[in-house]
Amino acid sequence: MGLVGPIWTSPDPLATRHGFRAERRHLNRGGTVHGGMLVAFADQALGLASWAANGDRPQVTIQLDTHFISGVAEGEWLEARCRVVRQTASLLFMTAELGVGERPVATATGIWMMRARPRGDRA
Repeated sequence: MGLVGPIWTSPDPLATRHGFRAERRHLNRGGTVHGGMLVAFADQALGLASWAANGDRPQVTIQLDTHFISGVAEGEWLEARCRVVRQTASLLFMTAELGVGERPVATATGIWMMRARPRGDRA
């Protein structure tokens, strides 16, 4: 994930907003942020938001769907606004809107499965 960031996280205790500044290393040959970078960022942002929502329990992404709307140029600030759609005892259903200012760039939806804590971990 070191190549994806650095990723900014909002000071909100539920950590529902994350962002990064598009750099040259994030671009594709066409000069916009690579779609794979957008998916990796969406996965990271949604994962961080679900981690905050589930009380820092270990988790894994079990599904992630991404839809691209527009491109992101070098130097632009991309932000993901994440929210929990539904939470069960073992699953978190998440959604995010990725945008540059008010311009929508992509949407992402996913499911995170919470894993059992390792024995001896009481946090």
